[in-house]
Amino acid sequence: MTQAPPPIRSQREHETELEDVLEAFILGLGGHLDDLQEAVLAQDWSHLATLASALSRTSDELGYPALRETLTQTAGAAGRADVEEAHKAVAELTELVQRVRRGHHSAA
Repeated sequence: MTQAPPPIRSQREHETELEDVLEAFILGLGGHLDDLQEAVLAQDWSHLATLASALSRTSDELGYPALRETLTQTAGAAGRADVEEAHKAVAELTELVQRVRRGHHSAA
């Protein structure tokens, strides 16, 4: 049996002043993921690049380097209008978002 990948927790989770910001970010990830998926399906590369870049910056600021890296790849795929890479990146983001959510719930 394959073990599930480990949860992802923010590198800044111990900064109490960020608790509410982290909570809002994590709760909003599902909606952001939906927006990214819709942009890929529509092949709206400009919108995908904008969404991925903005979310990448926020992920970096809040201590989620794995999300930042994959979102940077997503923005790059959008810049090249690479359908296959964009689909792959968003699929990877889906898994990462699930891991971030698990990490947040395990921190509570």
